[in-house]
Amino acid sequence: MRKIILASGSPRRKKILKDAGIRFRVINTNLNENLLIKKLKVLDSKKLVKILSLLKCMGACHHMYLHGDEIITGFDTMVVCKNKIIGKPKNKKDALNKLLFLSKKKHLVITGMCIIDLKNKLVILDSCTTQVHMNNISKKEALEYIETKEPLDKAGAYAIQGKGKKFIKRIDGDYFNVVGLPVNQFIRIISKLNHSTT
Repeated sequence: MRKIILASGSPRRKKILKDAGIRFRVINTNLNENLLIKKLKVLDSKKLVKILSLLKCMGACHHMYLHGDEIITGFDTMVVCKNKIIGKPKNKKDALNKLLFLSKKKHLVITGMCIIDLKNKLVILDSCTTQVHMNNISKKEALEYIETKEPLDKAGAYAIQGKGKKFIKRIDGDYFNVVGLPVNQFIRIISKLNHSTT
């Protein structure tokens, strides 16, 4: 197996890769996503998450500990409802507004994926989209959930893998994509790179 670098500090992404038996090292680039989204002004959400995942990888490419034969991976996940990006909540009030906005609606969870093969000078950009249908969320339920602090660092203000799963009616697509990393899609690409003789 080639050395894999994860350009993310997300504990959820790290857990998904570990559970899949993938060995990797983390280089967190601390990208200011909200600032970049404002500056880029890209309206197409799929393009935007791909660009952000690419920028995360590029940030990791300049790290002093790289030897030039690693595979750099970066991901960016976005929640989109009624053409509006529902990012991470700024505070408890914002989390409440986001949860009540998503209540009884369907939304898209889109993850951009960038893989840079330093050895073969190859860049792969891909994305994965899952549709999520939400149950009715009362103000009381939302406030109780917010007090657990679980939604405060999550896009869309909920965690499907945690207590937030009670708000999910059903999903159409990849569950792990909603968590933050479409692991099966990622493994298929990585397997091809590992068996490449280029």
